[in-house]
Order: sequence, then C-alpha cells, then structure tokens
Amino acid sequence: MKKSLTYVAILAFFGVAIVGCTAFTKGYSNNPYGATSSDAPSLFKGSEGAFDEFMEGFPSQISSLWGQAVTGASSQFRGYYVYQTSAQDYSNDWLTAYTNVLYNLRLTENQAKAGGQYNLEGAALVLEGLQMGTVTALWGSVPYSQAAEPSVTTTPKFDPQLQVYSEVQTTLDSGIALLTKYSATLPADIFSSQGNASEWIAAGYTAKARYEMQAARHDGYTATELNNVINWAKQGVIATDGSQDFMFMHSGGVYNGDMNLWYSFANYDRPGYVGAAGNFPAPMALALSSTDSLTNDSGWVNFYYDSTTGYSDLNYGTSYTPAAFTGTSQFPIIRASEGNLLIAEAYARLNDLPDALTYLNNAREYDDNVYGDKSKPYSITDPQVKTQSAMLQTIFNAEYLNLFPEVELFNFLRRVDYDVKYDTSSGGTPVALTPTNGSQFPQRLFYPTNELTANPNTPNQGASDLYKPTTVNSVADPMLPK
Repeated sequence: MKKSLTYVAILAFFGVAIVGCTAFTKGYSNNPYGATSSDAPSLFKGSEGAFDEFMEGFPSQISSLWGQAVTGASSQFRGYYVYQTSAQDYSNDWLTAYTNVLYNLRLTENQAKAGGQYNLEGAALVLEGLQMGTVTALWGSVPYSQAAEPSVTTTPKFDPQLQVYSEVQTTLDSGIALLTKYSATLPADIFSSQGNASEWIAAGYTAKARYEMQAARHDGYTATELNNVINWAKQGVIATDGSQDFMFMHSGGVYNGDMNLWYSFANYDRPGYVGAAGNFPAPMALALSSTDSLTNDSGWVNFYYDSTTGYSDLNYGTSYTPAAFTGTSQFPIIRASEGNLLIAEAYARLNDLPDALTYLNNAREYDDNVYGDKSKPYSITDPQVKTQSAMLQTIFNAEYLNLFPEVELFNFLRRVDYDVKYDTSSGGTPVALTPTNGSQFPQRLFYPTNELTANPNTPNQGASDLYKPTTVNSVADPMLPK
C-alpha cells in the first residue's frame, strides 16, 4: 500500500536522499519513525544537510529556469524551461522537505530541549521556519499543523497557505526567543554561521521579513505589514560587507561529499542539461550598466556567467574568480542584499522614497563589496528613483538580480507578477520578462504523485493549476501593471 510521502519512513535517510552532501550527513540519523540513537547535534547537522539539498537542488534549478536566469539545454530540462512539468517531478523534493528536514528537525528540537541545549533547539526552530515558509510559498496549502506526527495521522490535512505563514512566524519567534535567551555558541552547525547564535537570530528576523512580505500581497500590503517587514529586516541580515550572509559551505568540493550541488549537477551528474544561452539577467545587467551612468554590474555578471562564452553558460570558475558555481562555492540561503531590498521595497510601497533610497543604495554597496561591482549611489533626483513607480521598478530589478540562484527568485517573481524590465537605450522601449511558452508564467509547484494517490486530503489539481496563483498571490496588487 502506498504511503503519503509526507510521512513515509525511510532508513538512514541521508544516505538515500542526498547527492553531493553525504560527507555532512552520513550517519547522522537512523529511521526517523523508530527509536534513534543520534544525539541532537548530529541530528541537527543532518537536518542542515537535507535543508541544503532542498534549497540548492531541484527547487533552486526550477526557480532559476522559470526565472530565465538559466536555460534548459537538453533532456527534461529543456521541457522544464517551457513549463512541461508534472506531479511526478516533485516527489523527491516533497520527501526531502517533510521527512528529511522537518521530521528530523522535530527530533532535534525534542532531544535538544530534553538535554537542556536550548540554543540548539532555537536554531532548529529557525531552520524549520525557513523550510516551511519556503514550502508553503512553492506549493500553497500544505501540511504543517499535523506534519511530522505519524503517531497521530499518516494522512495529514493541508492547512490554508495564510495559516501556514502565520504558524511559520510563530515558529520563528520561538526560535529567536530561545537564541536570545541562550546565546552560547551552538554545539553543531555546518552553515557559515558556525554556531554563532547572533547570526541565527539575524537569519530568523530576515526570514520573518521575507515571509511577511509574501503574505502581505494578499492583504494589499497594509502599513502594519510593511512596517513589520521594515522592523524585522533591520534586525536581520543587512551588513553591506557580506559578513552576516547566511551561506551553506562547500569548502572541500569533493564529489558526493561537500561539493556545490550546481557544480556537481553540471559537471558530473547531468552535464549539458542546464545552460545560460538566452538568459535574461546578464543582458539586463549589462544594459543597465550601459544606459545608467551610476550603475556598473560587471562584477555581478562575471560572478554568475561565463564571459568567454558571451555569458551563454554559467561561471564554473573557468572565466572569472570568484565564481558562483565552482565545486567549493558557497550557496546563499540569505544574502544581506535581500534584507536591504525588502526594507527598500516596503518603504517605497509606503511612499517614503528617501528611506527607500537609503536601503536601495545599501544593496548597491553590498553588490560593490561582494561581487566587485562599481556602482555609485543614487540621489533622490535621479530619474531611476524620483517617483514611486520608478523607485519600485528599480528595486524589483535589483531584487531579481540579487536572488539568483535561490528558490526565492521564483517566490519573488510571482509576488510581483514577474514585473522585471529594462531599457536598451535611454527612453527606449523596455525589454520585459515574458513567458517562454504561451502567455502565462508558472505560479506553483505540483503536489507529488504519491501524495495525490495516498493522502485523500491532498487538493485536486490539473495541468492548468501550474498557472493558478497561490492564495497570497491571487489578489491583484494595485501598484503592478494590469
């Protein structure tokens, strides 16, 4: 009999599920539905590795394909690029999200609490909030209130998306509170935070701002919600030198060990499947640099794309260093540019253009420091920022560039109705992001086949549901083009 993938029991799950992270996760957990002899720190490191597999694996790739930052060059990835996808494509990611990450984070939380390791419990809660905020953003209504409770039910209900966002905020608050009270260095951590409680707190606050902004779309971005975004993001990851960035480390670069998963995919696992010919961000950044005397995104472009191929391939370290996709390249979970741009967008939506400008310029300074760009700050009289609509477009463009190759790229684009565009000449006709097939952009991931067949609570879906906005994006934003 089939079982819901949300709660299926697997043995030594990390050895089964993770490609490219086994060195981090080997032996960290036994069957999550039986007794476990793993201690809380080992469970936590295993959960971090599975979390990275989700964030850096296929959800990141499909987000980048549908955001047109990369192109599908062959096999099924050529189909994905033009939105040819089905329920069977997401079974592994659903399994990873629920069994490999969420359930084992719950084990971590329980064991850490029982052992008095409250700071570790707090970090696990922050990671749970990041995971489930992303899961609901991608799928919409998902199990959460009954998730990871196999003794209660193996067919969990699907909670409404807005409820999940609310529960995610509560989870993040609990984690932040514990880390604030118990601020000693964590006994385990394989992220760039290296056990620093203050960095986990900052990540938690940026996550709160991120998911508040996503949910706020449904309410028309109320002043209360926008001020929440501002207040939380200011306590989050915003250092313009990149020192607070929340990254997954790949210091060894060993295949089937701690190698960057994009590098592993392109050079070992599926060579030729993903390319960048005809990508949108590189020509966008180059055009902005040539038409805007204050903007120079050359460092960003060369960091992500291969200049020797005319930017028609990703930079795997062959054309420019540092590079985004070498075997040892860190993978971003939260960059400070995101935090600053969330603040900038919130201020712009409140029509507070001077404060919006401050944080937009902070993000530009970040890009100068981290990527080697040579942009200069805008002033309030510059045409790119002197009106609310111009300010928002400039911020949207910056968010689009700065969120690649994260899953958040897809979440952001849907939130702003894919409203990204640039001029090829001063006052020219804007070049806008347009669908690669048909007239609609994708709006969600499909529920996986096993969940559809094994869990009667799974919402029904058809092929057209790919283009049906999730609840938070189903309400029109009056500031976006009709």
